[in-house]
Amino acid sequence: MNTKSLLKKVPVFSGITNNDVNIIAKSLIKKKYPKGAHLFKENEEGKSLYVIIHGLVKIYTADKSGRLKTLAYLKDGDFFGEMAMLDQEKRSASALVIEDAEVFALSRGIVKKILLDNPQIALKLLKALSVRLRYCDKQIEDLTFRNLPGRVASALLDLAAKYGVKTPAGVRLNLKLTHQDLADIVGTAREVVTSVLGDFRESGCVEDINKHILIVNANELRSWIT
Repeated sequence: MNTKSLLKKVPVFSGITNNDVNIIAKSLIKKKYPKGAHLFKENEEGKSLYVIIHGLVKIYTADKSGRLKTLAYLKDGDFFGEMAMLDQEKRSASALVIEDAEVFALSRGIVKKILLDNPQIALKLLKALSVRLRYCDKQIEDLTFRNLPGRVASALLDLAAKYGVKTPAGVRLNLKLTHQDLADIVGTAREVVTSVLGDFRESGCVEDINKHILIVNANELRSWIT
C-alpha cells in the first residue's frame, strides 16, 4: 500500500482532501523501529507528531528511582507526541516500541497547516485528545479511590475494550502482558498484581492462556471494582 493510501486509512486523517494528502505525503518521514527502540524519551524536545502504521508502542513515565508508570499502549492508526509538538514544551513521557513498528512522523509546521486547512481534522484531533483526558481522569480516580483489586480489574477491562478479541471461552487480551507490565499500568508492585490475579482466577473471572489474559466473566471481574 502506498503512502497516500496509508494516510487515508488513519482515523484522524480520514476525509482529508487529496491536495492535502499530496502535501503531507511529500513532507512526512516514514521510519521503522525494532522492538525495544525508543522513538523519544521523557524531557526531550518534541517537534513531531507520530502516527503508527503498524506495530505496538508503549507510552510511559519514570521517576528518579527508575520505577515506571505505563500511560498507554498504542496500536495501528493511533497517534502520539502531539503535546510537545503543540505546546513546544519538553516531552512529558517516553515512547517505547513493544512490537516492531513502522510510523509516520509529521513536523509541527505540516500539522499546523493540516489543522488550519481542515477544520474537520482539527475537531477529530480535539475529540481524540478529550478521550485521552477522560482516560487520565479515570486513572486518577482509580489511583485515588479504588483498592488494588479494583484498580487491576479496571485496567483489565480498559485493555479488553481496546485489545480484546472475543472467543468462545471469553475475551482474550491481544497483548502479551507480564505481571510487571500490568503492575506498571496500575502503579503497584509485581507481587501484588500476581496475588490479585490469583484471586481473580479463583473467582472464575480470568484465566492465563499462552501468556495472554482471558477474561472469562466480565461481570464478575467488574464486581471487584469498588
